[in-house]
Amino acid sequence: MRPPRTPSDLGTEGKRFWKKVLSEFAIRDTHDLERLKMAGKCLDDLAEAEKRVKTDGMFAVNRYGKTVEHPGLKIIRDSRMLFLKTMRELCLDTQTPGESRPKGLY
Repeated sequence: MRPPRTPSDLGTEGKRFWKKVLSEFAIRDTHDLERLKMAGKCLDDLAEAEKRVKTDGMFAVNRYGKTVEHPGLKIIRDSRMLFLKTMRELCLDTQTPGESRPKGLY
């Protein structure tokens, strides 16, 4: 069975991710393909925002002369979080993560 076609509205990073995932996993359900597409769009947004922040710098001076973080940093944070949530929804990480912290000894 042929893998689904790459969505035309994905950018470079999204298309690369789409092809990589479908080469490793047999995803065929419509709702999972939509999730995969959403994850690809997150990677496209992330790449664009990171490129812009790299060019402009992490900080800017607003109209009041106060140093503020670059607005692209919010897009970066949001895109990363949405990507991770989407991956969790797709259940592509088949290993169960260990505990984040060892149990305390009391």
